[in-house]
Amino acid sequence: MQYSTSIRKKDKSYQYIITYKVGNDWKTKSKQGFSLNKEGKKNAQEDMDKVVLQLKKQLKNNTDINMVGITFGQFAEKHIEHLKLYKETNTVVSIRTVLNHFISLNDIELSRVSVLDIQLIVDDMTRSKLKSNVIKDYVCKLGSVFAYAKNEYKLIYESPTENVSFKVNKEILETCKRALNKSESDKLLEDFKEGKHEKYYLVLLIALTCGLRLGEILGLTWDDIDTKNSIMKVNKQWKRVNEDDYNFGTLKSKNSYRDIPIPPKTNTILKAITIRNMNGRVFNFKSTGSVSNCLNRIFKIGEYNITVHELRHTYATILISNGVPFKTAAYFLGHTVEQTMKTYSHVNEDMIKKATSIIENIF
Repeated sequence: MQYSTSIRKKDKSYQYIITYKVGNDWKTKSKQGFSLNKEGKKNAQEDMDKVVLQLKKQLKNNTDINMVGITFGQFAEKHIEHLKLYKETNTVVSIRTVLNHFISLNDIELSRVSVLDIQLIVDDMTRSKLKSNVIKDYVCKLGSVFAYAKNEYKLIYESPTENVSFKVNKEILETCKRALNKSESDKLLEDFKEGKHEKYYLVLLIALTCGLRLGEILGLTWDDIDTKNSIMKVNKQWKRVNEDDYNFGTLKSKNSYRDIPIPPKTNTILKAITIRNMNGRVFNFKSTGSVSNCLNRIFKIGEYNITVHELRHTYATILISNGVPFKTAAYFLGHTVEQTMKTYSHVNEDMIKKATSIIENIF
């Protein structure tokens, strides 16, 4: 790499300047604010040496020389355009939403974004009472953007999200992936059976007794439901197909395609429904997001201490705790066996304790 460096005094501080050649063009990097003393000049020199080394690595490994010196905001937009080609619309919208929370990073050069820059934003989120699990999810998604910059373009050599600290809310951790017991499940269904929220009753019933994801529930059509043989086919979901519209779409993975047994109570209710939507859908809700947000808000106001997704978790916990093999439970959930065993290891531990107690009594 062709380059030259210099350190000078400017505005009552030391400033370093790096001039380097990219292709046929000369570019400049500079930074000031180092103290006007021996230590300040030393710090300027060390920082400049690090930047020069990074530039050398970038120019050596990077096939797109125009990406050198790109700001975080510019790179994020390029990343979003890339995601649109290969990822589901929900993923793109989710990443864009997260990036909006870190908009103050946009004007910082990508390779210069520091842990402190992100930590300050996280601290502001914490002070605003945003839940720690939500903040952690935001930082995780932000980390995926930096991972792309690191692994695909070699623009950075470590992600600044890796050492970000979180305030762990014990109450949130305790309620994470909570499962309802039978009396709580019965009460929830009874509360939604009649009244202003009854339009959600069947959604909750299917979630609790068949274990479908919300998108899978809203994607059900009547030809998926075989009440004669008590079987529900999961072969599509209702999902965001672009940033404005929802429609039928493919499932999360190949394991998600499955046939689920319908319990008698649920099957009886489905049989009794004679008025059906003209489009063949069991439910006519426009978006999964609005249904999820509405239900979670109702749950919170009603102090049910549950989320929509945790209804599916309740279903899985009931299966496993009642002796359904992990392989079978995994199939019904649309998971791999490994994923199911990892997620519900706490249930397995309870089963082991029960088995241990039985063995003690037998022998």
